[in-house]
Amino acid sequence: MKQGIYARAGLTPEELEEVRALWEICNTHEGIEIKLNWSTLSSRPVGVTNDFVYYENDRIIGFLAIYSFLSTEVEISGMVHPEARRRGIFGSLVQSAIEECRKREVPKLIFINEHRSKSGKAFLTKLSAYYSFSEYVMDLKEQIIPPVSDQTQVSIRLADTADTELLVKLNMSGFDMTEGDTREYVSQTITGEKERTWIAELGENKEPIGKLGAMVEPGVSGFIYGFCVLPEVRGKGYGRQILSQTITELKQRDRAENIKLEVSVENEKALGLYESCGFATRNAQDYYVLLLS
Repeated sequence: MKQGIYARAGLTPEELEEVRALWEICNTHEGIEIKLNWSTLSSRPVGVTNDFVYYENDRIIGFLAIYSFLSTEVEISGMVHPEARRRGIFGSLVQSAIEECRKREVPKLIFINEHRSKSGKAFLTKLSAYYSFSEYVMDLKEQIIPPVSDQTQVSIRLADTADTELLVKLNMSGFDMTEGDTREYVSQTITGEKERTWIAELGENKEPIGKLGAMVEPGVSGFIYGFCVLPEVRGKGYGRQILSQTITELKQRDRAENIKLEVSVENEKALGLYESCGFATRNAQDYYVLLLS
């Protein structure tokens, strides 16, 4: 009989099913939607411990996931069955994750807490994690396509490893990242069965002006991230064209039925861009940071 914490380098199909059932119970109990990247959970790298499950009488009542995109930081989210709370279970899961991160020499942990989760906020405050920022989660409700005359200016194409240096340049221009972190990020996102990266090009000369990434579950969903346009061409409507064409690609190429993204609460321009393309806010996620000494 399984009891206590088990570290996993990838969940079994049975464990994934149990974790999803636990997720639905927790969401219903608090009226929230805990962020768990199901696409990532179903395709973990071999031999790397990223998941921790807490069993009681052969039943999963607690779960924590590590999401590693850079060697310098990880994101963490998790949950405990409502009937098993206030027993230190999630604290034990967090300590197991911290030990794993110390082994990897990861200095920065970013905890994801659904904005409406009071229990999550209370736990993170007690943990001495500090609030960093919030993001809106947005769903595509109805695709709004820019006028046809405007679409001829910009085109998108799928990137490959030959575009590595270009993607490093584009990412560094759009995000506050070091060159080392940027190269690591590009290497992890440029290839993969469920990863897509598009490069946006302007005019007949195919001048690169931006990029956009997505994590896809073909026939199910697409999650858009890492969208940036070069500073010198912003404010000209190209972002809307890029986003619209990417949505079309996700629908036609990957048959994605549901498309969503996240945007910083403070980024009003980006929020307006996404709303103009047919996205609507569903909920919000708060991000808390814990630095390991």
